[in-house]
Amino acid sequence: MKQAVIVTSFGVYDQNIKKRCIDTVIDDIRQAFPQYDVFEAWTSRFLINKLAKEGINYGLLEHVLADIAEAGYQKVVIMPTHLTPGEEFNNKILKVAEFQKQNFQQLEIVKPVLTGDCPGDYRGIAETIVDIKSLKPGEELVLMGHGSPNYHNPVYELFQQYADTAGLPVHVGVVETSDHPNLDDIIARLKQRDVKKVFMRPMLLVGGEHAQEDMAGASPASWKNRIGAAGIQVRCCIKGLGENPAYRNLYVENLKQIM
Repeated sequence: MKQAVIVTSFGVYDQNIKKRCIDTVIDDIRQAFPQYDVFEAWTSRFLINKLAKEGINYGLLEHVLADIAEAGYQKVVIMPTHLTPGEEFNNKILKVAEFQKQNFQQLEIVKPVLTGDCPGDYRGIAETIVDIKSLKPGEELVLMGHGSPNYHNPVYELFQQYADTAGLPVHVGVVETSDHPNLDDIIARLKQRDVKKVFMRPMLLVGGEHAQEDMAGASPASWKNRIGAAGIQVRCCIKGLGENPAYRNLYVENLKQIM
């Protein structure tokens, strides 16, 4: 039986960031599961079209599924790199897989790293995302996630609840202003807790535009400058979670469970 894993990401424009944050995930999965052929798919049509104009080609998940079905693959596992089951996961992975399920003998989907099903499981995950050792004296950690633009994604609140229960100096927000906790919520929380210094990192697979511009950019509206304007000292790191081997191992472990 021909077997395949499709590592499915939103995508990223910067190819150097892709090498550090997405290609590393693909390489880890190839090494861990040599009996499977590993393919790559993206869910961002915008990024695919933008890079195609430069001669760099990636495929949407529906196109990759159609190609490997035609090539005779019968057992397929979709491995999303999406952190949470938000709109991108629900609309561009679950619905696509359901539509093409009849083309395969077996089609499985690995859950995102963080779900609302078992917040108690956040302990091991939090240890890979929350790097307390990187904090300097007096600093607390601010994590910028993505959020969902059209409905509330509760995973970030659940992660915050876990961090608070565990006594971690962590503050979680999302870049989508229509979701929460957003930047206004973060600033209010930091002021309420009289936080003076923060270390800010993306809670995202790749350190792409959201990390470089929305979080650490020069614009007065960036998280760095908005928090700084509130009288709080800010230090930033724009590395995506994909650069962390311990975080990438979560994907390998999740694949082992479903296989």
